[in-house]
Amino acid sequence: MKVCLVGAPTAHEFDDHTMSETHAMQAIAEHAPLGVLSLAAVLEQQGMKPEVVDLNRLYYDFRRNNAKNEHDFAGFAASYFRDQYDFVGFGSVCSSYPVTLRIACKVKLQQPQAVVAFGGPQASATDVATLESYSPIDLIVRGEAEQTLPQLLEALSQDRPLDDVPGLTFRRDDRILRTSDAGGITDLDSLPFPAFHLLPDMESCRFMPLELGRGCPFSCTFCSTNDFFRRRFRLKSPARMLEEMRRVKVTYGIDTFELVHDMFTVDRKRVAAFCEALLAAPDKFYWGCSARTDCIDEELIELMASAGCRGIFFGIETGSQRMQKIIDKGLDMDDSAARVRSCSKSKIKTAVSLIVGFPEETKEDLRATVGFFTDSLRSEHADPQLVILAPLAGTPIHRQHKENLFLEDADSDLSYRGWDQGPEEKKMIADCPDIFPNFYSVPIQHLDHEFLKELRDFLLNGIKVARRLLLELRLAGADMLLVFEEWRAWRQTRMPELARNDLAAYYASDAFPSDLLEFVKMRYLAESTTSTKASA
Repeated sequence: MKVCLVGAPTAHEFDDHTMSETHAMQAIAEHAPLGVLSLAAVLEQQGMKPEVVDLNRLYYDFRRNNAKNEHDFAGFAASYFRDQYDFVGFGSVCSSYPVTLRIACKVKLQQPQAVVAFGGPQASATDVATLESYSPIDLIVRGEAEQTLPQLLEALSQDRPLDDVPGLTFRRDDRILRTSDAGGITDLDSLPFPAFHLLPDMESCRFMPLELGRGCPFSCTFCSTNDFFRRRFRLKSPARMLEEMRRVKVTYGIDTFELVHDMFTVDRKRVAAFCEALLAAPDKFYWGCSARTDCIDEELIELMASAGCRGIFFGIETGSQRMQKIIDKGLDMDDSAARVRSCSKSKIKTAVSLIVGFPEETKEDLRATVGFFTDSLRSEHADPQLVILAPLAGTPIHRQHKENLFLEDADSDLSYRGWDQGPEEKKMIADCPDIFPNFYSVPIQHLDHEFLKELRDFLLNGIKVARRLLLELRLAGADMLLVFEEWRAWRQTRMPELARNDLAAYYASDAFPSDLLEFVKMRYLAESTTSTKASA
């Protein structure tokens, strides 16, 4: 069979037309579709010669050569599939699922004899709804596919029924059928090295992504990881990871890695064993990973730093202790803050990820999250992040609120969902909330969505252009949510004509930092001077 596997588009940096080709090639390589490359390697083990298409690369080519046709990427990408295939399998992520579906439908129109399939997290979570709404899609492979895909291709090549292939959702006689769930890969060391050789320019990476493990034993209400991987926590062995890192260094000259796993530090002993193996190795490697703040301590952080760890992603999610319980995250906020400080002390960069807009969130919960965001600025190597809740398909939050989701003005906030949606994609989103719930909002009883959006723009752009200023306000004891409210009132008085759709551009403009400085001088420095004179 002639098989083509397609990596979903994930990198939207290429909208920046000032990006050099060198930097673009780095970004493409660093977003290599690991899931697709793992499947390709499995097929190669069985004697097949799959082709791999990375839609990130096609998107870069599109933006470079077709800037005027801003939203015709689907047509541009579909035209790339000139060869005739027996099977075309697309990966999926929530942010770019609409455009990937458009591309797949166009490929099916061009190649009606080909089986066009989907896999990956988003397709797995919306399998039935996707097949019901998009007839060109023939089937969906649910969950981990390294065992399912070879069985599927064998059945297709022999024209056998698909009923005995686990992990499939497919169409037969106008009915949609689901086979039993496929089991996950128990021994990740048994998987072959990803087929990086099927992608060009991998040597241009500053760092290489490598899969460290799969699954998370926790059950946060907003997260889809435990559903896709069935909560089965697994890690590759230290020996296997060292083997893969050495192979990358020998082949591509790269010694820095993004080790992909949602929750590396669950098993402390295995993290320590990995670090000890790195320290004992003759080669020096540098790496980043994800962790929970309650599954790590200062001693382990120091060991990880000595073994080459240079970055950790912490999903803190909320600074409110009350909300930690509601979303089943369960972190202790003082402990989380201490872990961020410990990482900075060891010169490990930390992404401090926070979410606002939970259905139960109150203003006091929001105040605590904003406080945690700005308090993290005390740590030199901390990078606080703030997003508004997106109800991911199949998560408890989505299931609980799916009947009450609402879609705001199509142009108001989609750029923050990770991909620039064109007119066709926006229509798809509006027509199919069950397939694209992550573009919708959940109702919030105590807070206003427009307020949260501007707060996000204010904080994220504020730390880019005036990090020290925001930190000094916090160190002086300022309530940073109140600072924003006062700033917003001042901004609205100064710029009453500024519409919501223009706010994001304003906060990214050169005018914002100078306006912010003027506001602080007028509101806080002048007040401080007056208080000093009065006391004298």
